[in-house]
Amino acid sequence: MLAKDSVATYQALSQAAPTPVFWQVGCLEVATSPARLEQAHRDVEHGRRLGIEARVLDAAGAVASAPALVDAELALGALYIPSDGATDPAALTHALVAAAERGGAGFRWNSPVRALERERGRVVGVRVGEDAELLRADRVVLAAGIWGPVLAADAGVRLPMVDVQHPYVFTTEVAGLDDAPIDIPIVRYPDHAVYTRRHGRRYGLGTYSHAPLPLTPTPALTSAERPFRDADFGAAVAAAGALVPAFRDVPQGCRLNGVFALTPDELPLVGPAAELPGLWFAEASWVTHAGGVGRQLANMLLDTGHHLVPPERLAPGRFAHWSDEKIHQTALGHYQGIYDAH
Repeated sequence: MLAKDSVATYQALSQAAPTPVFWQVGCLEVATSPARLEQAHRDVEHGRRLGIEARVLDAAGAVASAPALVDAELALGALYIPSDGATDPAALTHALVAAAERGGAGFRWNSPVRALERERGRVVGVRVGEDAELLRADRVVLAAGIWGPVLAADAGVRLPMVDVQHPYVFTTEVAGLDDAPIDIPIVRYPDHAVYTRRHGRRYGLGTYSHAPLPLTPTPALTSAERPFRDADFGAAVAAAGALVPAFRDVPQGCRLNGVFALTPDELPLVGPAAELPGLWFAEASWVTHAGGVGRQLANMLLDTGHHLVPPERLAPGRFAHWSDEKIHQTALGHYQGIYDAH
């Protein structure tokens, strides 16, 4: 439900924005094994129960949908989900900011959060900027991404998430492509833990098929991007590129190493901190679920009684009895199996 609500949110923002921020181009999950093709048929039934349209394409249909990204020799078929799509993260963020400002919200730009402020056993605000100015609030929502655990730990709260590094590479510009951001489905190869899509004049590709590389953020870390090292990612990226026709035909260009968060059950952390009144979390959420997470959190803060997901399933304290080691190992164990059937 979080993903479904996110799509609706991004569509609404896209319609209201000066330029689109979301393109509903669909998604192909390419089956390269009989077992995956069987899973695709099961996923159609599962989606139907959730109100999500999906269908299985034969190999020819999959290739025709995205010939630059689907290998005709490998594909046995594909699960097609037409409601899926892609966002422009920067444009989406600007659209969200504009909508929030229209609703009366204010923003303090270029003001790094230094610490959570506590008084008499509760959070009462945040310290920001070079002069550590105090901004008081009845409730503080920590939505700091990979830096969430750093700020939470300073306040004595453990966030059960692990930050992990992830490679993403682009082709150089491809002849015949224009600046249109995306007009073909996003393509995933679940059997190989690879995904790929168009980005204007280039194609991009990411892979989970490498040893997980956790990262422990510190206050000194100022970017969620780290250096790309061939020793860490080179072999995995080469194997992934061999799957995708576009990457066999065009040289690689820009290579990125981004950092994102994983939890032991692959669900975000949304809701109040049980051990510290006044502190709330919206952490470990990817763009797939971000719109739904925002709505879930808003409904909880406003006490509307309406929830997209039962609050206990996303409660930040649901792993309170787990050891740090168990949280770490379980979360990292999901990395290479990110597309495994559940």
